Amino acid sequence: MRYALRSLARSPGFSALVVLTLALGIGANTAVFSVLRGVLLRPLPHDDGDRLMYVRQSAELIGLDNALFSVPEIVDYREASTSLTGFAEFSQMQFNMLGGERPVQVEAGIVTGNYFEVMGLEAVIGRTLTPDDDGPEADPVMMLTWDYWQNQFGGDPGVLGQVLRMNGRSVTVVGVAEPAPPFPGDTDILVNMVTSPHHLDASMVHGRSHRMTEVFARLAPGATVEGAQAEVDAIAARVHADHRDAYDPGAGYELRVTPLRDALTAEARQTLWLLMAIAALVLLTACANVGNLVLARFLEREREITMRWALGAGRARLRRLLLGETAILAVAGAGLGLVFAYGGLDLLVGFARRYTARATEIQIDGTVLAFTLFVATGSALAFAFAPSLRSSAGAGLALLRTGSKASSTGQRLQRGLIVAQVAAAVTVLTAGGLLTRTLLELNAVDTGVQVENTITMQVPADQGGGTAMEILRMQEGMRDRIASLPGVEAVGVGLNVPLRPSGVLLEIKAEGYPARPGTPPFLAEYRTATPQYFDAAGMHIVAGRGIESTDEAGGAPVAVLNEALAGRLFGEDDPLGQRVAWTGDVLQFIGMEGGWMRVVGVVNNTSDDGPMEAPPPAVYQPLAQNEMGYFPGGFVIRANDAASLVPDAERIFMEMAPNSPVEDVATLQQIRDETIASQRLNAFLVGAFGLLALVIAAVGIAGVLAFLVTRRTTEIGIRMSLGAAKREVVGMVVADGGRLLAAGVGAGLVGSLVVARLLEGLLFGIPPVDPVTFAVVSALMVGVGLVACAVPARRAASVDPLVAMREE
Repeated sequence: MRYALRSLARSPGFSALVVLTLALGIGANTAVFSVLRGVLLRPLPHDDGDRLMYVRQSAELIGLDNALFSVPEIVDYREASTSLTGFAEFSQMQFNMLGGERPVQVEAGIVTGNYFEVMGLEAVIGRTLTPDDDGPEADPVMMLTWDYWQNQFGGDPGVLGQVLRMNGRSVTVVGVAEPAPPFPGDTDILVNMVTSPHHLDASMVHGRSHRMTEVFARLAPGATVEGAQAEVDAIAARVHADHRDAYDPGAGYELRVTPLRDALTAEARQTLWLLMAIAALVLLTACANVGNLVLARFLEREREITMRWALGAGRARLRRLLLGETAILAVAGAGLGLVFAYGGLDLLVGFARRYTARATEIQIDGTVLAFTLFVATGSALAFAFAPSLRSSAGAGLALLRTGSKASSTGQRLQRGLIVAQVAAAVTVLTAGGLLTRTLLELNAVDTGVQVENTITMQVPADQGGGTAMEILRMQEGMRDRIASLPGVEAVGVGLNVPLRPSGVLLEIKAEGYPARPGTPPFLAEYRTATPQYFDAAGMHIVAGRGIESTDEAGGAPVAVLNEALAGRLFGEDDPLGQRVAWTGDVLQFIGMEGGWMRVVGVVNNTSDDGPMEAPPPAVYQPLAQNEMGYFPGGFVIRANDAASLVPDAERIFMEMAPNSPVEDVATLQQIRDETIASQRLNAFLVGAFGLLALVIAAVGIAGVLAFLVTRRTTEIGIRMSLGAAKREVVGMVVADGGRLLAAGVGAGLVGSLVVARLLEGLLFGIPPVDPVTFAVVSALMVGVGLVACAVPARRAASVDPLVAMREE
C-alpha cells in the first residue's frame, strides 16, 4: 500500500482527475440512492407497517379517482370484512385556529378514536386519541403532528393542556403524535369527531351518498392483500345491489385495497427509478473514463510491469499492486462523492417532496453508506483487474524481445470504453432534452389568466364569526377598502383564486338537455365570484356578461359558465339564457337547494388543475348568492405594483376580520410557476446529469486521443517526413475520434429509444421519440466531441519528424 501511495503521488494530475471523476459519479448515485432508500425501500415508521392498508373508493367514469366513503358504507365494510380489521376514519378539513399571536389556518384530520391504534402510532408526549373520545358527549380534543409541534410551538412540551379556539369551539391539546408521513395530505392537527359538529350531524351519520371520509385498515392475521381485495369486491357487489339509488351504474364505483407503503409512493416510484437509472448511466460514464485513464497508465507502465513479471512477480502480486492503487483512488473518490451527495441532498429532498410525503425520511444512513462502499469497491476491482486480464506470459516475452510500446488489445479496450461513455452520455442527454422540451411546452400553455401585476391571498372567514350575510358584507367591505388603495386597478373575491381548484365538485344538469340513459352524471366545480373578479384575474368574457353588482342575494339566480362546461352541456347551441341547476343527493348534506340558475355569460377556461390537465368545467355564481355558506375568501388584486400592497391589505384584513388568518399570499406568476415546479426540477436534475456525462465523455475522448497520439508519435513523424501535410495529420486524428463518436452516438440513440418510452408519462406536448430532441442531442454530442478531438489533433500536427524518429 505504501508503494501504491508513492506511485500515485508521482502522478498527481492522474490521481486528481480519477478521484474527481469518480466523486462526481459516486456522489450522484449516493444522493439519488438516499432518496430511493428513504422513499421506496425504508420500512414505514408505523408499527407493523407492512400490514397497514389504505382502502380507496373510486368512480373513474365520472372523473373521481378518489370518491371517498360515507359513514354507512364504512359500517357495511367493517361489519362484513374478515380480512381487514379496524377501518379507522379520517376526514380532512381546514379550520381557523386562535390562541397564538395571530390566527392561523390549519389542516385538520378528523379521526375516529381507533385511528392511532390502526395506524400503529404513539404519542411522543401526552396521549393519543382513543375510542373514549368518540361520540357527541366527548370533549373536543386535538393532537399535534410532530412537524406542526416543532414548527409552530418550537417543540415546547408546555403545549399540553393548552386550550385553542377553532371555528368558535374550544379544543384542548392532549398530545403530540410521533413522526410519520402525512397521508393522504399534509396534516397539522388531528381532532376527534365532536370538534366538527358536521361529523355528528344526522346527514353525515346516515347519508350513504355523503362521502367525505378516507379509510385505513389492517390485514387480519393470515390475510393477504389479494384475499382482502377479493373480499371487498364481493362485499361491494352486495352493497351496490342493496342500495342501487346510491350507486349510479354509469359512475363505475369500485374499491381498491393498497398497502399504505405503496399508496404513499405511487406517484414517486416511476420517477425515482428513472432518476436512479440515469444516475447509474452517469456512473457508467465516469467509470468508463476512469477505466481509460487507468488503462492508459497501465500501458505506459507495461514495460515496468512486464519486467516485474520476468523477475518473478506472479500475476496475483501484480494484481495486488494495481488493486492497491485503484482502491486508494476509489476510497478517495467515494469520500469526496459523499461530500457532493450531502451538498445536493436538500435539492433532492425538495424534488421528492413534490411526489411523496415520505421525503421527510430521506437521509444518508448506514444503508446508503454501505451502498457507497459497494460502488467504490466494485469500481476498484474493475479498474484493477481489467488491465491485468490482458497480460500473459507470451505477451510479456514479446514485449521484452521487441521493446514495442504498442498494444492493440489495450487500444481496442480504450476505444470500446469511449464508445460506452458517448452512448451513456447521449442517452442521459436525450432524457434531459425531452424533459426540457416538456418544460418549454408547458411554459407556452395559455393558462387563461394574466399573471403580471396580480397578487392573491386567502382570508377564510371564521365559521363562528357571524351569519352568512354578515360574513358576506364583511368580505365585500374588505374588497372595497383594498380597491381604494393607490394603484389598485381591480379587486375580486371568490371561493378560490385563479389557477387553483375550488375543491368542490357537484353534479350539474341543464334544462332541456337530459343525459342519455346509462351515461354517468356530469360533474363541475362550484365557484363564486364578485364583480371585477374576472377583470382582476385577467380573464375575459367570451359571451354575455360577467358577475355584476345587481346580482344580489335574493335576486334572480344567475351563473357564468366557463367554456369547458358550456361546450359540454350545450354543444354548439347558445348557452345564454339557458338554465342549469346543481343536483344529486349531496346537496341535502351541504344545505343547498339546487334551484335553477339562468346562464348570463361564458368566461374563458383557466388551467386550475395545472397546464398538463384539461381545464375543469366550472360554474361561477355571484358571491352574494353563495348557497354553501362557505367563505374561504379568495382575494385577487390587480395593481401597478401588487406585491407592495400586501402590508396594507393585511392591515385591512386584520382590522376588519381579526379572527381570520391571511394565508397563501402569492402572485399569479408564482402560482403558475408552482404548477410546473415538478417538471422544472425534473428537467434541471436530468439535464444536469446529462451535462455532467457530456463533460466526462468529452474529457475521456480528449484524453484517449492524446494518449494514442503519444503512442503513435513515431508513425506520425514518419508520415510527415514522407510528405504528409499537417492538415492530413489533423484529419487522421479527428477522423479517428469521429469514428468513435459515430459509434457512441448510434448506440446512445438506441438507448435513448428505450429511455424515451419510459419517460412517456412525464412528457407533455411532444412525442417520446421527438426528432428535434434526438437531432439536437446528437449534434451537441458530435460538436463537443469534435472540439475534444481538436487538442490532441493540434498536438499531433506539431510533431517534429526528426525528433520523433530519433526517440524511436
